[in-house]
Amino acid sequence: MKKVIFIGVVSMLFMACNQGTPRYTTTGPEVELVKSLVADYEKGDWDAWLSHYANTAQIHHNTWEDAYISPKELKENLLSLLATTSSYGFDDTPIYYEKIIDDEGKTWVNFWGNWRGTLGENNKELQVPVHLSVHVADGKIHEEYAMYDLSEFTAEIQKIEAMKNLSPEENKSIVNNMYKSFSTGDIPAVLEALDPKVVWNEAEGNPWADGNPYIGPDAVLNGVFSRVGEEYEYFTLEDINLHDVGEDKVLATLRYNAERKDNGAKLDVQAAHLWTIKNGKATAFQQYADTKQLYETTNQ
Repeated sequence: MKKVIFIGVVSMLFMACNQGTPRYTTTGPEVELVKSLVADYEKGDWDAWLSHYANTAQIHHNTWEDAYISPKELKENLLSLLATTSSYGFDDTPIYYEKIIDDEGKTWVNFWGNWRGTLGENNKELQVPVHLSVHVADGKIHEEYAMYDLSEFTAEIQKIEAMKNLSPEENKSIVNNMYKSFSTGDIPAVLEALDPKVVWNEAEGNPWADGNPYIGPDAVLNGVFSRVGEEYEYFTLEDINLHDVGEDKVLATLRYNAERKDNGAKLDVQAAHLWTIKNGKATAFQQYADTKQLYETTNQ
């Protein structure tokens, strides 16, 4: 009888010990350490971020090979990538953390999150799903494996670099395509060719100069293109000639041919447009025109 009781007590103690150290959970100091790691990454507090790693930590990103890099090398790699962004971070949801103890008794924390960043050169937003698996011991990360697909990110950076080296003829082609789109009424295509922070100025004396400078495609749409449709029966650009004037600038000489809706006044005006093209987008526009005729036909 005493032997049976003894075996029962031992069994209960064994079960209690097992229940006290669960092999899977979503809480614990190791999970909090990885949460701090992610938070420091998002804040750009790289000293704090680095402090979460053991000095001998081995980092494996997008590889199962035995070769590894150090936390300091990872930091330099990340800084190089993030230098191309104007903002970055992980979405608040969905985001997951879990702690497991493997068959060797090692503690691992798994992380899943959706990284979202905006490229500084073209304001394009990119999303990259990320999975981390880190081995934590004695309050430090000793091993880290990560998987994420940077192919779209890399392709966008390569595209930006290629756009930085456009020839004068390629810049003229960009401007020419905008005029072609305008002639067919494809205003969305014109707006797509504008830089998100384009600075657009109508000629002084032009009634539409009341909003100068128009900043961004939406401002140009509402302050200029919408008024073309509202105020004119037709508005065409004719005799367009493009000239490379250096420093990423294209000068267009042309004529406006138009008829106003309100008074039937017709317009035949000589004009010039000075475009600045950078990274394949129009970053600035300056109009020059016979503003006397623009004013007279508007107030006829």
